[in-house]
Amino acid sequence: MKAKIIILLSLIVAMALVMSCTDQPYYDIPYDANGNVIFTGISKITSTGVTTADDSFTIDCYFPNAKSGDVMTAQVLKRQVPSWDPNGAEQLLPYGTPKNITVGSDLKTSVTFTRTEAGLINVGDVITVTFAGATDSGIITITLRAAN
Repeated sequence: MKAKIIILLSLIVAMALVMSCTDQPYYDIPYDANGNVIFTGISKITSTGVTTADDSFTIDCYFPNAKSGDVMTAQVLKRQVPSWDPNGAEQLLPYGTPKNITVGSDLKTSVTFTRTEAGLINVGDVITVTFAGATDSGIITITLRAAN
């Protein structure tokens, strides 16, 4: 009886070892024509910022993992007390209407917000703008500064 149990356990261990050695593609890694892994950059989101003298501001984006023609959603987030919990703490919540932007052939795009759209009223107001698409994403924080 002991011999049957030992043989059964040995077969189970052997099968587990054989199955663990098979190729398990967990991630879709991009390869070039020569079979080498393609390393891409990180999204770069920049802006010159906004002052009280400006009516609007532009955010420039570079999405190295995106494809030309991809549609990205730009959403302003602002610290707010949630409507469902008026006595709660401020949270980073969506503000205003999201904008759709299209990635160009150079993998760059830009989006412009007015101060009113972004909820930048008083000096020191801070917003976060997130960019989300099927193949890439990005984030930037904008602070309203006093005009010189």
